[in-house]
Amino acid sequence: MVNDNHILGKSEWHIMEKLWETAPRTYVQLCHELKENPGWSRSTVQTMLARMTEKGLLRYEVVGRAKHYYPNVARDDAAIAETRSLLARAFDGSASLMMSTLVRKKQLTKEEIDELYTILQEAEEKK
Repeated sequence: MVNDNHILGKSEWHIMEKLWETAPRTYVQLCHELKENPGWSRSTVQTMLARMTEKGLLRYEVVGRAKHYYPNVARDDAAIAETRSLLARAFDGSASLMMSTLVRKKQLTKEEIDELYTILQEAEEKK
């Protein structure tokens, strides 16, 4: 079930991407990776992990002396929540208004248009 807790902030996306790629990861592993990009300090990583665990976005297991972090939200659920939020804020909840805006502003490539046709045909066949 997708809910408002699945809407991630920009910083939360950095951590979730790492964990969706490979989980579990320890605090030390995350510090090392997030020091390079986006350039966070150890205290920033620690604060983010604590906040995200409190929000229910992450969970951890203690193994020896290390916490092993896991994503508690699926990538698809986060993407759906973000899409719903964008549609609500920018397009009055209308996917068709978003698509017509992209078409009018020539923001879609031929390949993207072809892919959208395929997606819509598959959706129609499932009904």
